[in-house]
Amino acid sequence: MFALDLFFPRQVKCIFCGRETKEYGICDSCYENLPFILPPTCHRCGGRMIGKGIVCVECKGRQSTLDRCYSILEYTDEIAKKINTFKQAGVKHIGETFAFLIDEKLQDIEGDIDIIIPVPISESRRKLRGFNQSEILCKEIMESGKVNVSILTRPTDTPHQTGLGRKNRLANLKDAFKVTDKKMIKNKTILLIDDIYTTGSTLNECARTLKDAGASKVIGLTLARAKPKMNKVLDDRQVDDKIISLAMTIGDFY
Repeated sequence: MFALDLFFPRQVKCIFCGRETKEYGICDSCYENLPFILPPTCHRCGGRMIGKGIVCVECKGRQSTLDRCYSILEYTDEIAKKINTFKQAGVKHIGETFAFLIDEKLQDIEGDIDIIIPVPISESRRKLRGFNQSEILCKEIMESGKVNVSILTRPTDTPHQTGLGRKNRLANLKDAFKVTDKKMIKNKTILLIDDIYTTGSTLNECARTLKDAGASKVIGLTLARAKPKMNKVLDDRQVDDKIISLAMTIGDFY
């Protein structure tokens, strides 16, 4: 019986409610209640639009190496809990369920993608965790033949980004990534996959490295978008752009 259950599992339980469900590990009810980020979305971070145009309040005035970014879910307490359990406790089947959402989202990405790259982690961190979470998120799209896990590496084991401000995150990641074969990415459109977009520093440093090596276009796709700090206090219909810009400048000092 054990062998049969191992190779032909009869029950797959929803990662949110625990009820028996489909092979993807999420029931219809929990799927419908996921905090999907719906259009219109910011072209720079993939988050919910705050403000007019195609760039949200949080991203205005900030440079981005990414040509576009997409995010799937709001980083709510429930989503944060599941992602942390997946990454820190090594519960890989949670990531495999999220990989299903990544596969779905690919249909919304405009234009042709030549190469899909999971954002790399250092070798020491991989050994400690046992896997790269971004690679797990690519599980459902492996068969496309576009996923490459070796062309972008992270030889530098930088400190964790958690708790760092945007400027410190950027400094922490400078020159942290390396392209192993420039010929493979020359003039290519690349899609980067990561778990969370917080300030965009990791994705942007990856994009800078890839473009410096010859890539023509780099797009980001993240499972979740952390809630921008400015979204808590600004109403796009009432706040003037100059006030927003001033608030953002002041916010960089904290």
